Amino acid sequence: MEKVDEQQTNVIDDKFKDELLHRLNKLRKSNFRCDTTVRAEGQDFAAHSNVLSAASDYFMALFASELFAKEKQNNLVELNEMKSTTLAEVLQFIYTGEANISSSNAQDLVVASDYLIIPSLKSKAAKFLAESMSASNCLSLESFASKYNCDSLWQAALEYKCQHFTAVVKSEDFLSLGFEQVKEFMCEDKLNISEEEQVYEAVMAWVKHDLSTRESFLPDLLKCLRLFSMSKYSLRAILNTEQLIAKNPICTNILNSGLDFFLFPDRFLGKSFKHRSSIEKEEYAIVINGGYEDDSEYLEFSRQTCCFVLATKEWQSLCPMSSFCLPESGNACVSAVCSGRLYVMGDNSPSVSCFNPQKNTWKSKDTEFPSQIDMDFTVTSLNEDLFVIGGYLKSEGVAHEAHKYNPIRNEWKQLASMETGRAGHCTVVLEDLIYVIAGHNTHICLNSVESYNTLSNQWSTVPALTNARRYFSAAAVSGKIVVVGGYCEIGALTAAKIEPSCEIFDPFLNQWSVVSSPKVPRGACGILTVDNTVYVFGGQSEGGFLDSVECFDVKCNEWHELAVTMPVALSFVQASLLKVPKKFISSSIKS
Repeated sequence: MEKVDEQQTNVIDDKFKDELLHRLNKLRKSNFRCDTTVRAEGQDFAAHSNVLSAASDYFMALFASELFAKEKQNNLVELNEMKSTTLAEVLQFIYTGEANISSSNAQDLVVASDYLIIPSLKSKAAKFLAESMSASNCLSLESFASKYNCDSLWQAALEYKCQHFTAVVKSEDFLSLGFEQVKEFMCEDKLNISEEEQVYEAVMAWVKHDLSTRESFLPDLLKCLRLFSMSKYSLRAILNTEQLIAKNPICTNILNSGLDFFLFPDRFLGKSFKHRSSIEKEEYAIVINGGYEDDSEYLEFSRQTCCFVLATKEWQSLCPMSSFCLPESGNACVSAVCSGRLYVMGDNSPSVSCFNPQKNTWKSKDTEFPSQIDMDFTVTSLNEDLFVIGGYLKSEGVAHEAHKYNPIRNEWKQLASMETGRAGHCTVVLEDLIYVIAGHNTHICLNSVESYNTLSNQWSTVPALTNARRYFSAAAVSGKIVVVGGYCEIGALTAAKIEPSCEIFDPFLNQWSVVSSPKVPRGACGILTVDNTVYVFGGQSEGGFLDSVECFDVKCNEWHELAVTMPVALSFVQASLLKVPKKFISSSIKS
């Protein structure tokens, strides 16, 4: 009963407050006890200085300031820049909390309430403008909101112009934008488009609207395009038919670089290109396959395939390797990405299998692997070919041999042999050269390095590593090569000493440098570079198999461990960057 009485009392109080405000407004209009006159456009409005001060920090500061002494003599406040009709609505709102907001006065009310510091009126007027937004006015409202610090209106305008991109870029306001505004617009990730070509068309329309003064901006605007999202046929058609592009060497080079993405996809491995969110149907993911599971009694080869989705920082499950794609029990595999597909080659009676991320399926390749190669070789990808280098020979000893495999033609070709036979090594592609690093020759761990030139079919000596190692990991990053962990002794890996150091090779200086080491020393781990960050996955430490993931920031020379671990601890795991359709990675398996 007491609770009901309390609610009734609150209702009465609200009514009283409402009546009081309207009575005050009547007193203002009848000039009863008013002590101040506010003037705009020559029209005077009587008001109470205490009411104005309570509603507006501007009036509060003005009436309290000594600078107002002169005005106090005649009790007059002149607002020369304000319309009289606008001031009338402002006073109406101050006294009653109500204002008649329309398309004709909304912006004036925002300006007035911003100047007089009346946040509630400013918010109401800005909300009205946001609700009346259209393709023809959203750009001008965005500029207006930025000028008068209307954050909610600015955000609404930004979202509107992105959501209605195709209509907005046909407006006069778009064609009148300045270069910096257009550039920022074209770089937006959230543009609602069906194809990237629509952004290109908007760029060309803006440039051609005032060609004489805007043509020089074309190269910078073309760099805003995500050319890898465009059709290769569109890029070729633009190069052939658009004269503004054809006559400008810089523009031509930009478009040709877009074509390179289609012609030489292997050159872009390790780069996670991001499409506009509206046309993004695939996600870049670090695909993990192969290796030995920690809980396997006989260290059997892992059948599972999973991936770490970079956008969500979650692990997802993919199609496991079929039994006919697996290498023989107890043996590892190596993998490389070629033309958007993952190729896996297994040890001992080597085979070739292929994972198609677009279909989420595995398939065994019917090919005759070079008969003399047995195990502990490496495979790397360059110019849509796979290069198989070193390893053990079936007869005995380590191999000097190198072979090239073209998966499209299903053809093998033997190449020039290395200077040093090696197994358990690493291969890395850098600036169109294949670097073959360290490993062992069954007797000792190696620190020697050599590089292969695919054009000349010749090998060259490269400065040696500081520390010899085998079963380590290596990757290209920021134009350099990083080498991580491994073992510095011959013998069973369960007893071999782990090499904890990390080294970087700078081809410009032609030298190796020891840099910061991972927080957890590890051998036989997976490695991958994504956008100049090196990731290492799993591997083996003195305490056993690992499920941890560490990242190396080359610029800061710092390692840090990710909070997200692998779904299972794995040694000799393989890591590759692939584009995977979203429909295959909809549910996480570990985060």
